[in-house]
Amino acid sequence: MTNLLRVTCVTLMIGGTCPLNAVAQQATEATTPARGQRGRLTQAQMATMPAPQGFSVVLVLGEMQGAGAADNVPSAARKALADMKDFLPYKTYRLLDTQWTLCCGRSPIVTRLRGDEQDYYDLELEPNRTDTSGKWYVRFSLRNSPAGAAFAAAQPENDDNRMTSLTVKREELENQIRNLKQRYNDNHPEVQKARTQLAEVERQQAQLRVEATRRRAMVRPSNRTVIDTSFTMEIGETVVVGTSRLQGDKALIALLTAVTSTKPATR
Repeated sequence: MTNLLRVTCVTLMIGGTCPLNAVAQQATEATTPARGQRGRLTQAQMATMPAPQGFSVVLVLGEMQGAGAADNVPSAARKALADMKDFLPYKTYRLLDTQWTLCCGRSPIVTRLRGDEQDYYDLELEPNRTDTSGKWYVRFSLRNSPAGAAFAAAQPENDDNRMTSLTVKREELENQIRNLKQRYNDNHPEVQKARTQLAEVERQQAQLRVEATRRRAMVRPSNRTVIDTSFTMEIGETVVVGTSRLQGDKALIALLTAVTSTKPATR
């Protein structure tokens, strides 16, 4: 097993300079199947390659003042920022919002992130498996939503509370499954029960996002592109996608993690 650390510049930005991309989380090296002509994987080979359980997006505010990352920044994102300390000039990082979404459907993933103060951002995430390496090709587009604050205010207040509750429940079940697998195999009733509960929580999260997407479709503001980039990543990696300079000495920083699946590999 090989631990990978990738540092490349892939981002196209508006309103700031392009930092380097960093993979901060250790990635798992998968066994590469035999390739077809010109190094491409066949459809059958691609079907057997692992897929991420989902994608975790973290939005933080970088500032010149202070030192270190805030305690509420997720650990994978905090490590990515620490690994990028020689390339990012910011001293303090404050968590603005996080989103977790299932992978992967036929349509791009659309969600909304809270920014600083009354700012909101619309994210369009389009992951696709590459046909040459088994890695994932991701298009990441973040746009400022002028109508974001008004739109968010019109949503039922329990939406955010429900999503927070589901996220906490999902993390508890994932930890429970990891603990159970130390004692039992995948076919044990306790493991299967926990997996069923986890699948239901994930279904409820996906449904909640679908409902939010339908409501957003009713509002079509003219959005300003903040970050628009495409790159490849492996399952388990955390990537510093890019930054966008705000007023003063602050910057918006987006990070993306391809979350490893808890489901057993298909043989």
